[in-house]
Amino acid sequence: MADSRETIRSLFDLQAENYSHQNSAGMLDHYAPEEDLLFWSSEGAQINGHEALKIWYETLFNQFEILSVKYRIESAWEGDGQISCSSTWQFETRLKGIEGAVVELQSLRATHVLRQYQGQWKIAHIHSSSIGQASADFPAS
Repeated sequence: MADSRETIRSLFDLQAENYSHQNSAGMLDHYAPEEDLLFWSSEGAQINGHEALKIWYETLFNQFEILSVKYRIESAWEGDGQISCSSTWQFETRLKGIEGAVVELQSLRATHVLRQYQGQWKIAHIHSSSIGQASADFPAS
């Protein structure tokens, strides 16, 4: 299980970095090929293709400054060529283009299913839902 958590942590560290830098191309690199991809956002979007996922991230990044991204792996399971996990994420954001926009904390609960593709672990499935504002002492990943 320690190896599974390290695999998840390595992928999530890269994902958090790309998210913070608003790098939509980098974000797409974390996802499985389209035939296996299923992405359900906390806003209710169901996305199956890379082009739609790119548009979703670019729309998000055009609306918000991403000030920080933190995550915590809650639990992980490994079996038959895949790793699944539940995690909690906290994003510190601010609306772009609005003078005096306040910093907001957005917290999500997520479930990921990771599979290997050409030797690399990718996200085949993600489902996230909002959990309101997390506490200020949310631990770093």
